[in-house]
Amino acid sequence: MFSRFIQARWIAALSLLLPVVATAQVTLMCVRGKSFERDREFLQTRQLKFSADGPPLGDLLQVVASRAVREKLWPELKADEIQVANFDAQLCGNEPIAELKVSYEQEDLAVILTERSRGAGDQPRLNAVARQSAARNAPAKLPPPGTVADAKRHDWLRLYFATTREPTGTAKTAEAFGKARSDKLSFGSVDVSIPADHRWANLESPSLLRLEWDPSPDRHIVLSEAFKTFTIPGWKAELALRAGAFDKSGVLLFVHGYNTTFATAAERAAQLAYDLAFPGPTVLFSWPSDGDLLWYTRDEEKARTAWRQMAKVLDQLTRLGPGVPVYVVAHSMGNRVLTQGLAELLRQRPGADKAFRQVILASPDLGEEEFRQRWIYELKSANAPRYTLYASKQDVPVALSAWLHGERRLGSGGTDIAVLAGIDSIDASAITKEWFGLSHSYFGDSETVMSDLFLIIHQGLEPNKRPRLMKAKGSQGEFWEFRR
Repeated sequence: MFSRFIQARWIAALSLLLPVVATAQVTLMCVRGKSFERDREFLQTRQLKFSADGPPLGDLLQVVASRAVREKLWPELKADEIQVANFDAQLCGNEPIAELKVSYEQEDLAVILTERSRGAGDQPRLNAVARQSAARNAPAKLPPPGTVADAKRHDWLRLYFATTREPTGTAKTAEAFGKARSDKLSFGSVDVSIPADHRWANLESPSLLRLEWDPSPDRHIVLSEAFKTFTIPGWKAELALRAGAFDKSGVLLFVHGYNTTFATAAERAAQLAYDLAFPGPTVLFSWPSDGDLLWYTRDEEKARTAWRQMAKVLDQLTRLGPGVPVYVVAHSMGNRVLTQGLAELLRQRPGADKAFRQVILASPDLGEEEFRQRWIYELKSANAPRYTLYASKQDVPVALSAWLHGERRLGSGGTDIAVLAGIDSIDASAITKEWFGLSHSYFGDSETVMSDLFLIIHQGLEPNKRPRLMKAKGSQGEFWEFRR
């Protein structure tokens, strides 16, 4: 008995003299690098296998991991352009894996803790630990499952949707929602292919001139065959996860216009999200346009009755979480749906518009005086986000609508462009003339307009700070126009 006691004491004493062998703590994380400065554009999300060889990092885990990513994986980025989050399969489960191993002592952690409140340029111990880490960059991103081995690479973008179209019962995405109106909203998501040779501000689709009959993900923007449906809580939860992750990148909402099918609206929404490099989720609100050039008045009636469902979707998007911003782009007749829905939302929840960061009214087929009254009495508030109006006198559908209704439309450009306090009015007439086109979809087809949109969405720049714009004076006051 006594000898066992002596033996135990000796073992305890020896253990104090021997070095402690620590096992590296391995944590799987999601990491995103994001920069939208001119000539420094960068947007990547990766999985990160992070090994910490030293005492437990505790709440310093993401601080050390973020700095090591910057020093060893993405040195071209600034410290605040890298965000690290706990691993979640929805955020980065399909992304390649990068690896980092960091070694440090307890003394290092004590110093890093005191440096934590300082700027990135005044954290020498944190930088030193990060620079000494071992790193392995993520491999190249592989084509998605099901892609033939010899096909050209293409990317898949996840698009979420809410639609008032009646489901057709067809399993194929492009035909799943028709032109019949439903009082019930359908929620879902679909993956959209972006071809490897995609050109910015271009919506690639089959062309008879190129003898292309069927869409191909190698050459065109195409919806995947299958789509996923959600309950409202499930849809909102997935959006909240993606929109609130990292630095709360938010959600982008697109509302399409007249003469648009569900499939073409989804393709345009995906192209817009991809070209804008929007880091958060993108949502399409699709109302039941006939997708037929001849049925203008029928589309008008359907747009007029979609406001209640629009308000419901806006209500869900503005409740994704504290500080999660919402960006909106509405096109053509879709501006009627948006403004009516937004007015209803504000009647139900005054102040709900504080969640919106930017609202883009692109070539709106909406009566100018109708909008003026709605803006003054229903939409303008102390919480109102920045509104941007794009209009053009070259826009053929808007001009025809003005003739049909006997009054100017909000999308009518030129020196008579609508000017309202709280809205940046931009005349795109100088850059939108198409000899054999309608000059109506320039918000997504013009590199000039897309560049301006990019600065609005990512940097929130005022018109006087955006290089392609210059001030002009019209019949209603000062506005902005694109340089020729």
